[in-house]
Amino acid sequence: MVVIKKVGTKDEMEQVYGIRREVFIEEQGVPEDIEMDGRDDEAVHVLAVVDGEPAGCGRLLFGDSEARIGRVAVRKKMRRCGIGEGICKLLIALAKDKGAERIVLDAQLTAEKFYSRLGFEREGDVFMEAGIEHVRMTMKI
Repeated sequence: MVVIKKVGTKDEMEQVYGIRREVFIEEQGVPEDIEMDGRDDEAVHVLAVVDGEPAGCGRLLFGDSEARIGRVAVRKKMRRCGIGEGICKLLIALAKDKGAERIVLDAQLTAEKFYSRLGFEREGDVFMEAGIEHVRMTMKI
């Protein structure tokens, strides 16, 4: 069974950090100081759990009338099962609940089609972040 929920405990947050270390730092080679950027305390985090095992995560930061989705990660063995979509749909719903008018994210270029299917549109040119090609994407809500 898949459960995707807002993080509410220290243990759940540790699971989020474990997923991010596995996916971004170990698998993709993102430097730890970039991945652990000091903004987690101001973010809303979500965690996906499959049959009791941590599977994926994401976070949401808020600005004036805008929300920013980031740190969306799904463990390699659990990809292509709809977990990432579920995480993003919950993050979008949380942004709407807080009154955001627009959602922004910086997608890895390889994930552009994934975010397009969710309703995000590309904005601008490809840029490098942590040695990985990204593109800014937005959604008006």
